[in-house]
Amino acid sequence: MIPLMVDFTEKQVIIFGGGVVGARKARYFAYEAEVVVYSRSFHPEFREIPVRTEVCNLTGDEKELRNIVSGSSLVIAATSDPGLNEQIKSACDKEHIWCNVASGKKGDVVLPAKISGSHYVIAVSTDGSVPAVSRLIREELENSFPDLDDLVELGRWIRETYRGERTGPDSYDTVLYSALRDPETRKALASGMKDAREHVLRKFAI
Repeated sequence: MIPLMVDFTEKQVIIFGGGVVGARKARYFAYEAEVVVYSRSFHPEFREIPVRTEVCNLTGDEKELRNIVSGSSLVIAATSDPGLNEQIKSACDKEHIWCNVASGKKGDVVLPAKISGSHYVIAVSTDGSVPAVSRLIREELENSFPDLDDLVELGRWIRETYRGERTGPDSYDTVLYSALRDPETRKALASGMKDAREHVLRKFAI
């Protein structure tokens, strides 16, 4: 597996399965991609997720499945029937479309646990083997870096302030990595961006 960050804006994601798993997968993509969910019935969670739902009694017919998935960027097989999920995966293979399989033979794509903010995305995966470990790592990261958006914003300011022809202890790279690793920077950042910038300027005078 190779980790990638993919922009799904205006791309279509098709999900088969309207249960709890399908809802979780739908929520994962709902705010970026155009998501369509096919199922006989839908969990109440779908009322709160901005996706299109289509009532469909899937039979596993290959022609029907290929017609549904054609033109999509990603398909998620999240039905409660592993055999049907594998048929969906087979249809995707014939249409050359990536497929994530929730239950059954492993698909092409694994959805990682992720945390994100205005300026960052961090994803963690155990290749689908133990998702609980991925969630644990995600929670630890959230607890360790509650100020990550501010930290990224401070890093951008350091880049603009110190970037230039300078070398040595006041070069952009040196200041950036030293300041972001400095515990005092994090303490100052907790009081606000102004205090953090003043701390960096004091400690790493231009």
